[in-house]
Amino acid sequence: MIFTLERVAGPYVEPVTLAEMRRHLRVYDDITTEDDDITGLISAARAWVEDYTGRALVDQTWRLTVGDYVPTDTTGLIIGQLPLSAQGIPLRRSPIIAVTSVASVDADNVETVIAASEYQLRQADSKWPHLVGLDATTTLRITYRAGFAAGLGSPDPTPDLALVPERFKQAMKLWAEAMYDRDERMMEKLLMAAEAVIRPERVNIQFA
Repeated sequence: MIFTLERVAGPYVEPVTLAEMRRHLRVYDDITTEDDDITGLISAARAWVEDYTGRALVDQTWRLTVGDYVPTDTTGLIIGQLPLSAQGIPLRRSPIIAVTSVASVDADNVETVIAASEYQLRQADSKWPHLVGLDATTTLRITYRAGFAAGLGSPDPTPDLALVPERFKQAMKLWAEAMYDRDERMMEKLLMAAEAVIRPERVNIQFA
């Protein structure tokens, strides 16, 4: 079984603001020449936290393709059959805001949309959200929105960043501080501290 996970659309706001990160880094108010670099560190820190934990902090769109590729004597690689059990398909990013679409994919990469009545999202707010109830046995392509703070495509397009747990923000700040100062004596300690803060939130994501 092969899992392919790709981000379709990233968050358009960051969970830690420039002002918050400047304050954490103790940058003087009258120094703004480093703001672009600090903004870049914020995005990199968020990406590190999300990759480390398997969580999504602010509304973003992901696409998960699940299926088997079976070698044959005549055509090389063909898409095989995927038996779907009652355990369902883990979505690999959490928490889930909404499932946008589920489609079957044939050997020619043609998608056929599966009706929402044929599947069910379970444990959307947990670390292990999954889809169950699918009767089809095929390669599937699932598109969904994930994040603690909803915004993209919601009735209120402005995410409430207060919904992002503080430990994720603190880990971002510690990671950014390590990259900003680049003090060899402190970098390792700061990175270890960042990991320690969010280790309890980490999800063991395995692709078979």
